[in-house]
Amino acid sequence: MKRNLLIVASLFFGASAFAQFTDANAPQVGDGATLNIIDSLAPNLAAITGSGVTWDYSTTLGYQNETRTVTILDPALTGNSASYGLSTAAQDVESFILTYSISSPTNRESQGFVFTEATVGEVIAKFDTDAAITYTYPMDENTPAIIDTYAGDVTYGITQTVPMTGKSVAVVDGKGTLKLWGNDYTDVLRYKVIDTMNLTILLFGDMTMNRVQYEYYDHSISKLPIFVHVRVQFGQVGGAPMSDVSLVLSNDAPTQFVSVSTNVLESTAVYPNPANESLNIQLPSSIESAEVVITDALGREVYTSTLNSTVKTIDVSKMNKGMYFVNISNDVYSTTKSAVIK
Repeated sequence: MKRNLLIVASLFFGASAFAQFTDANAPQVGDGATLNIIDSLAPNLAAITGSGVTWDYSTTLGYQNETRTVTILDPALTGNSASYGLSTAAQDVESFILTYSISSPTNRESQGFVFTEATVGEVIAKFDTDAAITYTYPMDENTPAIIDTYAGDVTYGITQTVPMTGKSVAVVDGKGTLKLWGNDYTDVLRYKVIDTMNLTILLFGDMTMNRVQYEYYDHSISKLPIFVHVRVQFGQVGGAPMSDVSLVLSNDAPTQFVSVSTNVLESTAVYPNPANESLNIQLPSSIESAEVVITDALGREVYTSTLNSTVKTIDVSKMNKGMYFVNISNDVYSTTKSAVIK
């Protein structure tokens, strides 16, 4: 089963006891929750909308003892506080993504996010020209969709900064029952956001990131969501996605599990990055061997070899400068890292 985690640029903010989103009931700094990682192939149930509906995930498989914590941080205490000076909250999804926001009595705005994308490395997106409105208060299943544009800049890789624009559509598209393992939550609101961000990246050209995310809230349980389903696609405009990943999280732990465990190849080390004369690849200690294929930004193979438990050193001095993709795979797992040759 596919279980990749990417980047998810979202706000897990809460709702009131009256089945609506309000500023007074948004989580405070220090609030948090632990959610279970669920099979990313689970459907998003997009067609189930309206009042009195049922979303059934009661038989969806999960990953045993695999969780992520979601914590609301003080933005001033985070590593990127200087880039998000107006934010009042920073949502941290453990080892995954940090999202910044600002609240007012009437709405909530996204100020941007920080995450690591497999293609271009760390991405710092700042909506400092025009923030994205993600909630208006009060907001429930009868509230019209919020359609808003945003703008700013993105810093990625080795301190490359480019302008960015985007559009988001946010709506509460349903109210009803969420069925999980052994529990039925009967007063649930589903918040949906579709987000498209456009930018131009050196060596790649015009790029787009598309996110479709669903968050389920039971206000008697938590101000944070009890179930999340998100899919993010990243790639060149008009082309096939270079990255297509999904993440599904649940308040309830599943009782049945998928047969494939964590992709241990994801912890393969590729260094230094950027590289000049040589590039080192080191497999995790639990992997005895794997194949490596390096391709350039146009998809052309420039290097192939077999890796073993020792560090593989590749001479890159004769390669053209630019961004490359390092795919490492064996019979069970596969992962792709990005590397810059300078």
